[in-house]
Amino acid sequence: MLSTGKLLSVSFSLLILCAIFFPAPAHCEGDPIAHLTDFTGTVLVNSRGEWGVKPEKNFPLYSMDKIVTRVGTAVITFGDGAVIEIKNNSNLLINEMEKEEGLIKKVKIVQRRILLFIGKMFFKTGTGQVQTQFETEKTVIGIRGTAGVLSIGPDGEIYIEFSEGHAKFTVGDIIKGIAKDVPKELIDQNPIQQASYLANAAWERCIEAKEKAAKGEISTAQMEWACAYAREMSANEAKTYALALIKNNPSEEVVAWAEEILGEEDNKIEKAKEDQQLYIDLGAVPEELEYTPPVAEGYEEPEGEAEEVDPVREGMSAPPLQSLDQNLERDDTASSLTAPK
Repeated sequence: MLSTGKLLSVSFSLLILCAIFFPAPAHCEGDPIAHLTDFTGTVLVNSRGEWGVKPEKNFPLYSMDKIVTRVGTAVITFGDGAVIEIKNNSNLLINEMEKEEGLIKKVKIVQRRILLFIGKMFFKTGTGQVQTQFETEKTVIGIRGTAGVLSIGPDGEIYIEFSEGHAKFTVGDIIKGIAKDVPKELIDQNPIQQASYLANAAWERCIEAKEKAAKGEISTAQMEWACAYAREMSANEAKTYALALIKNNPSEEVVAWAEEILGEEDNKIEKAKEDQQLYIDLGAVPEELEYTPPVAEGYEEPEGEAEEVDPVREGMSAPPLQSLDQNLERDDTASSLTAPK
């Protein structure tokens, strides 16, 4: 039998080996990478795999969290000072991983990936050793020292306009400028947005079911079925955006990352369905949700024509908008991506 001292030594050695051979998140597992510093209207949050989270100012956000707006806006502030302001009818995922670069002297670099699936966002990069890249269903854009607007038009085309700096590299077709706002009625038909709405509604019902079960209003089996269904809808939402990336993104690295997510979510869906059947056998009655966009609250959409977007926001300097053609460096391969663990 190992003594306490030897056991501690072995445990410490294993920790060192894990740190050397396995990729690590940019922060400790429980640490947030950003905060929701402001929001208006209807904002849906997926925090650490669970939807139905009530948004609050300064709410902590973690790697692989999602922010979805309908008629509303949200501001995300990262620890290095980078800011993302999400406009109406947008769907965004944040992801950070830590990696080492350098042949002789290894330097830890944070790789930040911002995935905009739908909508429009203002951005300003922060300071420090952070490599930032934006991804959409059809493009990858590496950026450095920049501010501006990334947007997706009604036709699905990708637009970018810089007020500071320029792109480090691009993969896929990008148009210089700012896309017209997409009507919420059209956004509501988008499969990724629909999957987000359904996942959020399912988690809200799970939370409600827990409260009812605690009061004895419904059975434990019914509550457990509702939460298993919520897990299925959450995995289905991730599967939906993974499939879109696999089908349409030109980067092999992004596609490989999405395929890994797809495999994980398929397993979660299968397990959630097995759990649902278990609770049905125990007396739960299935109650599937119908698709209904969330009601807009606390925000009034401007009347008339779509708003003109000013890419220079508070805290951003205001040099003349630069030519995309002059500043984009074309590249057919994206920088190395690391799949989340």
